[in-house]
Amino acid sequence: MFISFEGIDGCGKTTQLKLLNDYLNELGYKVIAVREPGGTPLSEKIREILLNKNNNISNIAELLLFEAARAELIHNIIKPACNEGVFVLTDRFIDSTLAYQGYGRGLDTNYINILNTIATEMLIPDITFYLQLPLSIVKQRYSIKKLDRIEQLGEVFLQKVIDGFDIIASNNTERIIIIDATQSIEKVFQNIKNKLKI
Repeated sequence: MFISFEGIDGCGKTTQLKLLNDYLNELGYKVIAVREPGGTPLSEKIREILLNKNNNISNIAELLLFEAARAELIHNIIKPACNEGVFVLTDRFIDSTLAYQGYGRGLDTNYINILNTIATEMLIPDITFYLQLPLSIVKQRYSIKKLDRIEQLGEVFLQKVIDGFDIIASNNTERIIIIDATQSIEKVFQNIKNKLKI
């Protein structure tokens, strides 16, 4: 099964992915956990470029770098693991590109969907957990962390991204499960387990 975790930075994706990874391991399943961008040597180098605050990257170049990192991850890690029946958990995937580069940056979502299809070799998650969090709480969480190049783009941009995630979730109800990320870590994880029914 292929499961992605989505949401604005600070929503708790990474924490919940780790909890699910540990839980599935305890149940005896074989699990691979990856992140986007990243997951392979080349994709991790692209991640460093994308998140470095000293880099001034055009919107189109940013989009193509994300897609290049994804293509590497899909080809080398995700698709082979899915073909072997392994649980694959990813911290971000195609919905993040639509939300950040499409709704946030204002790039054409139709073009992004085409690039996503090419980069993923048409592989889509079986389930996506969207950890929904309002901007007011995002701001609180950002106040205690060091921000990367994208996280520091400001409230207007972040609200566009959140709105984008909401639209994406409403358009993909068969795949995307909305989880209230304002709850405690324990309650969020319980909700995820309840939805998975494993």
